[in-house]
Amino acid sequence: MTPEEFGYSAWFARQVDPETESGLVPARVSAIHKGECEVCDGETTCTAKMSGRLRHQARSRLDYPTVGDWVLVKDFGTDDFGTVQRLLDRRSALVRKTAGRAVRPQLIAANIDLAFIMQTVGPGYNLQRLERYLVMVNESGIKPVLLLSKTDLLDPAALEERLEEIGRRLPGVERYAFSNEDGTGLDGVMALFRPGNTYCIIGSSGGGKTTLLNHLLGEEEYLFTLPVRESDGKGLHSTTWRELIVLDNGALVVDTPGMRELGQLDAAEGLVETFDDIAALAEGCRFADCTHENTPDCAVLAALGRGEVPEARYRNFIRLLREAGHHGRAARERRWKARESGRFHRSRKHGSNDADGEG
Repeated sequence: MTPEEFGYSAWFARQVDPETESGLVPARVSAIHKGECEVCDGETTCTAKMSGRLRHQARSRLDYPTVGDWVLVKDFGTDDFGTVQRLLDRRSALVRKTAGRAVRPQLIAANIDLAFIMQTVGPGYNLQRLERYLVMVNESGIKPVLLLSKTDLLDPAALEERLEEIGRRLPGVERYAFSNEDGTGLDGVMALFRPGNTYCIIGSSGGGKTTLLNHLLGEEEYLFTLPVRESDGKGLHSTTWRELIVLDNGALVVDTPGMRELGQLDAAEGLVETFDDIAALAEGCRFADCTHENTPDCAVLAALGRGEVPEARYRNFIRLLREAGHHGRAARERRWKARESGRFHRSRKHGSNDADGEG
């Protein structure tokens, strides 16, 4: 496989200085492990670590390489560890809030062309969670497509009702329903993966991501799968790290662990993209800073009262809007504290130097 078939394009090549960086090899991060990563140029894979300079210059974990990134590597393909000297600019980056109370961004994958959001229509079905995934993907500037799995667990009437509900809540989002078990709709889903493009599949554990990848790879036992609890449709994390997988047809897929928690950072654009019908209504509100909850002359509340907006969709929009505001404030406060801490340590250092000079 050539670098171009592995996703390397003129957009990345233009970032490389042929004079000063001629001895470095462009390679793509194919897997992340603790303290190191696997990088590949399309043919050869080697292990590499970040250079000390790259670590020092990183302002946050967002500046660390992640799966899908293109990097410049020194000593690529030698017996020693390669060294990641530089991270090339990303075309896109899928980011979420870390699990737990801390409001920190976590990179999921980079340079993704299309994100498949997998959601079971059987046990574990959750429209609110699906909207959360959509906000995250839309905020990242990546096109989302819904993969609705486990259709074999519902009778035709119940399945049709569920698909209609999804269509009402998420109008305009491309979606495909299928079953890993009986094969219904599976060929149509597999045809979505095209050579040279990079995809990611995200969703909660138990949705069938690993089983779908096994079908795509044509190897039933290639990826380890775990059973799902019948009570709630949830599964254990059969994928424990992120890696870039090459399909037989040349499509590239980032496999990700099932996500225990999704949080939004300051996801204003993602909310507008996901809830575009409500955003359009909000333009008719009397006040520009309308909260859409108890503000006078709110066009969104008026439409809700007329039945033009589903109440469940409105409630989830308000919940995510509040959450985005909270996390956005927390992130801004953390950045401010980091800046102040840096100023304090710099002033202490300069003060110490001055004292030494006077002695």
